[in-house]
Amino acid sequence: MPILNLNNFLAALGNTPDYGRLFARAEHLAQVQKHLLNAVPFQLRNQCTVGQYTADGLLVIYAGNGTTATRLRHLAPSIRQKMNNAGIKVENIRFSIQPQLHSLESGNVREITRSLSQTAIEHLDKLSDSLPAGSPLQSSLAALLANSRRK
Repeated sequence: MPILNLNNFLAALGNTPDYGRLFARAEHLAQVQKHLLNAVPFQLRNQCTVGQYTADGLLVIYAGNGTTATRLRHLAPSIRQKMNNAGIKVENIRFSIQPQLHSLESGNVREITRSLSQTAIEHLDKLSDSLPAGSPLQSSLAALLANSRRK
């Protein structure tokens, strides 16, 4: 479906009573999100999002991890003040951790590769040879060493 047709469809759908409220709510949340991003430091902008905003002033912020949530929690008074100054009534802020929040979108998924040094391989090889044949530790060391030699 071309984008022009999609926009026309969404505009028509937004004018229906059932979907009009939904679209209005989504637009309001987008505005709250915009003000939230202006209220947090640049480094945290891609690590948090608005989870919920209620008329009585409750703002729930989803953070990508515990560290981000803790940093945001320390900034809560400043966030509340900036949001209130922007016309978004915020009485209370809660934080919720959403681990996979932005990892797939931002491409921050990275594979960590670790390798053993040659000295470590030699010492583990000696240890493996000194263990009883067929022991669980020897099997584990054999697998570790085989994996290290493939790299």
